[in-house]
Amino acid sequence: MQRNPLSRQVTVEGIPLVTSKRETDLLEQLLRRSGRVVPKRLLEDGLYSFDTDVSSNSLEAMVSRLRKRLASVPSGVTIHTLRGVGNMLTEEDDAA
Repeated sequence: MQRNPLSRQVTVEGIPLVTSKRETDLLEQLLRRSGRVVPKRLLEDGLYSFDTDVSSNSLEAMVSRLRKRLASVPSGVTIHTLRGVGNMLTEEDDAA
């Protein structure tokens, strides 16, 4: 998987991964801390401004959409959710 921080585009083996701006932001946060759990509160703070009204499951829905997008291409990564804690991006070989 390759990302271009300037254009904010993600490609996997030359295939563009079409994501929304927030999904790209979420993926960036997870990539920066790959292999480590990123607390839910930290992810939310990075995705939403303090005055944005966010429903309790907005992050979970976004993670689910991003997980499906990553699974649709040979990305080699998986997003794991640790209920009540946060999310973690791992390489598929490390997931077991």
